[in-house]
Amino acid sequence: MTSFQNIIPFQSEQLAQAHIIQSDKEALEIARNLADHFKAGAVQRDAERILPFEEIEAYSQSGLWAITVPKEYGGAEVSSYTVAQVIALMSGMDGSIGQIPQNHFYGLEILRNNGTEEQKQKLYAEVLKGARFGNALAEFKTKTAAQRQTAIRKTEQGYVINGEKFYCTGSLFAHCIPTLVVDENEQQFLVFVLRDSEGLTLIDDWSGFGQRTTGSGTVKFDNVQVLEKDAVRFDTAYSRPTVSGPFAQLLHASIETGIARAAFKETLNRVRQARPWIDSGVDKATDDPLTKLELGRVIADVRASEVLLKQAARSVDAA
Repeated sequence: MTSFQNIIPFQSEQLAQAHIIQSDKEALEIARNLADHFKAGAVQRDAERILPFEEIEAYSQSGLWAITVPKEYGGAEVSSYTVAQVIALMSGMDGSIGQIPQNHFYGLEILRNNGTEEQKQKLYAEVLKGARFGNALAEFKTKTAAQRQTAIRKTEQGYVINGEKFYCTGSLFAHCIPTLVVDENEQQFLVFVLRDSEGLTLIDDWSGFGQRTTGSGTVKFDNVQVLEKDAVRFDTAYSRPTVSGPFAQLLHASIETGIARAAFKETLNRVRQARPWIDSGVDKATDDPLTKLELGRVIADVRASEVLLKQAARSVDAA
């Protein structure tokens, strides 16, 4: 178990200016080039749990972490389907790298729906420079997933946060950690907490089978002071019609679709090595008809998932 407290102190003026993507087409071109780069070493990173700090830096500096920033704030504001394609592509090359920015994009969606103009101006500008958001949403010790114990209390200077979070995907790589908290009136807020804040501790205690390098460990808050302007109302994104929930689920589906597609391709490659007749054009189905049957079933599911992902993304944008 390793504490990563203050591993990457964040000051917005210290960020190297990231590339600013202008269009959906450019986003997909950059994603394809980066994905090929990330594929090298992906198996070793997962097997030996080598955290992809350099890859994540390249990913965010490419401009891809800012593609949902609205045009009026200087971003490309790409379609949900483009976001889904980028996430699926990355997930197919490295499942962890595909997963890591999920809550970064989710935090930006909450900001888009519920943030004040001042909050949007500040946070969008930082993301365009290359800032990465992690997350501290889920809790490990509550009876249900809907319950929150991490509390925010008002002080003379602003607010103070106390509590503990788990499954904090991407937190080890983040400059800022959006944190879900509840106040004394049971109102929920998403607070954008700088990762070098005093009293904030990141613990690298994530253990999983596959996707081992997502940085999804524990985040602890011990009287962490934040300003009122850093707190975005959270619960009202779900008490009125928004696409916050559907967009979040679209990101999950993108990760799973990308992994499924890559798993099929790897399976097919291995089958071809063992049975070269599969793609030879020679009808030898009687040699191993069950192999062809099962491969056909899997690819039908994968293709259907891709079509459904596209339809879902278009529905989110329409909504």
